[in-house]
Amino acid sequence: MQLETFMSWFSAPIATRPQVVPDRSEAAATGRVDDRRYVRSPINSKATVCWEDARVGKRQVECRGANTSIAGAMVVSPEPIPIGEPVYIYYKDLRLVSNAVVRHCTQRKSRYLIGVEYRGSLVRSF
Repeated sequence: MQLETFMSWFSAPIATRPQVVPDRSEAAATGRVDDRRYVRSPINSKATVCWEDARVGKRQVECRGANTSIAGAMVVSPEPIPIGEPVYIYYKDLRLVSNAVVRHCTQRKSRYLIGVEYRGSLVRSF
């Protein structure tokens, strides 16, 4: 999905938002059904995720955004982030920011797939 189409979700009224038909065949083939309310759009943007660790203090890690929707996202991180941790996420290339909560953290080889749920809306930064 193009960036313009993705951004139109935030600027268009609900009735005129573009309809995206999700490709759920891969999930169905593996026995997993994608039952998200909102379709995830693939992105490739640098992201910074910040959170506060009780032992270390403020933490920050450079990630890569993998996909996003108006309700959540997945980022690929070089280190794990605890589940349930409130985070601040900033997409550098898209110039979007939001507060979020970590919903899952899955290790894939030397990286971690971090699923976050936005708390509030994505906000354009300048």
